[in-house]
Amino acid sequence: MKFLAFLKRLLSGTASFFRSLRLPRVGQGGRKAARQLKDLPLPPAPDLYPGAELPKQDQAHPCGSYMKLKLRFRDIGRENGIIEILGRDFLTAMPSGAYASRLGQITYLFRRMHEDLISADVSQLLSEARAHEFAHPEEWDEWDRANLREMERLYRNYCHVDPVLMERRAHLSFEGRRRHQRVLAENDWETAKVFLQEQIDLHRRIADARCSANDEDSPYQMLVQEYMPDIRVEDIEKWFDKLGVALGKLREEVLEKQSYRPEPVPLTGFYSAEGQMWLNRALLKMIGFDFNRGGLYETGHNPVEGGTPDDTRLVIKCVDTANFLDSMKSALHEGGHGLYIQGLPRKEWRYQPVASDLGAAMHESQALLVDMILGRMPEFFDYLSPRVEGLFHRMGDLALTPENLYALRTRVQPTVNRRHADAITYFSHIKMRFDIERDLIDGRLEVKDLPERWIEGMEREVGIRPNGYAEGCLQDVHWFVGKFGYFPSYAVGFMTAAQLYYTMSDVVGDIPPLIRRGNFAPIKDWLNENIHEKGRLLKWDDLLEEATGMPLDPSYLVRHLQERYLG
Repeated sequence: MKFLAFLKRLLSGTASFFRSLRLPRVGQGGRKAARQLKDLPLPPAPDLYPGAELPKQDQAHPCGSYMKLKLRFRDIGRENGIIEILGRDFLTAMPSGAYASRLGQITYLFRRMHEDLISADVSQLLSEARAHEFAHPEEWDEWDRANLREMERLYRNYCHVDPVLMERRAHLSFEGRRRHQRVLAENDWETAKVFLQEQIDLHRRIADARCSANDEDSPYQMLVQEYMPDIRVEDIEKWFDKLGVALGKLREEVLEKQSYRPEPVPLTGFYSAEGQMWLNRALLKMIGFDFNRGGLYETGHNPVEGGTPDDTRLVIKCVDTANFLDSMKSALHEGGHGLYIQGLPRKEWRYQPVASDLGAAMHESQALLVDMILGRMPEFFDYLSPRVEGLFHRMGDLALTPENLYALRTRVQPTVNRRHADAITYFSHIKMRFDIERDLIDGRLEVKDLPERWIEGMEREVGIRPNGYAEGCLQDVHWFVGKFGYFPSYAVGFMTAAQLYYTMSDVVGDIPPLIRRGNFAPIKDWLNENIHEKGRLLKWDDLLEEATGMPLDPSYLVRHLQERYLG
């Protein structure tokens, strides 16, 4: 009897506690709701911010429905953060024996996150919040409006997709990295095509479901939208047509000019893995990557960035001890991604949709700005050369002079490998993959015909024929992990990076001398202020126009490459 009395008191207290958490409904009056919300024990508790104002994510808002949405999306953001860290560990430190259990953990979390996003009450809350915004515009600032817009976008894109499909998608994505390793090592197309067919069938089903919710005809458009919100496939085709003509002409001129120059001295000797990773971390620190909130790791898989602004994990492929330039390139590229992740508005809007990045095109613009533009300037190699000579004890090595390192990194030479492509033929690799994956998803190309289509595309776009499947359609991990629609973001990102560079030069001043001194701070500050800290406050095209004064213009990339190779 004493136990039952105790249990009754406990349950009574618990019920009282949960009643205190009830949020007022829209219609009770905006200002009255605001007064009631001030007394709510909104997590995290105020004592986590002694003497400071609560972040916007946790501040009371006059619209009760919007407050419920903020709490819901806060938890979705936390789930996604957990997935990100588990995923990076999956590629690096996880023991091989944990593979099956970790795969199950990650796929469960993807399904749970999706179910939380598309639950029935979210649609109602979004409608009520939108009605409140319309009736009381003075109670919504630009960040709250943008946050609500991005909540709606997420819900609309996924509300018709079965959680089972999302769980299967996560499973195939993480399984795909291991499958890709195996088929690539064994040049095994027969096994690969079965797995790729499963990926394509799944992503067609997901895209079809999203088409019905967005009044779209093209499944590929729905997959592109996931990586590049607000960018249309027809826009990509228009930009690619313009850029392709210009770069085709430029390539002929560059190869002609290059034919009169001696070939660069190749790297020889041994560059220790430990020394390379020390160099890579030092360069990331130089560009402003915060190792108190992130790290650089090696993996047997392909490079990848991820994590959260507080725990940013950059992963590069295990180093080649015969060529430090390859791992350096990967580190700089992933470092650009890392700067973007760490620069997002984490303090005010942690976990909210408005604090997310603007998708793969903007992400790749940050990576390619560091890797392909700033990291391939002559001045960068003026900075790098003496440090590399000392680090690897190779003083006086002709291969390590600034001029030779610059020549090695900027030489135009067709290659079957996208990741080793020069800055001019890089676009041709992307254009070919864009054409292929668009036709695969929209049903104009069958998986069994992929190798032949790949060979035809390589010969047409790059002028070189791959030797076997490993050099051809098996070389990239993207389709094995289900990233259909990602490839065009590399080219769109490169165009964006060039446009940002010329705009930034007008504000920051002469950038090459800064690079020669290893002073990246003014560049990082400009990017933080104009790109990173904005999160998703603006749509992609609006942010680019605000930052540069105009919509995307491929001519900036052409100008950059002309100045580099013909100037």
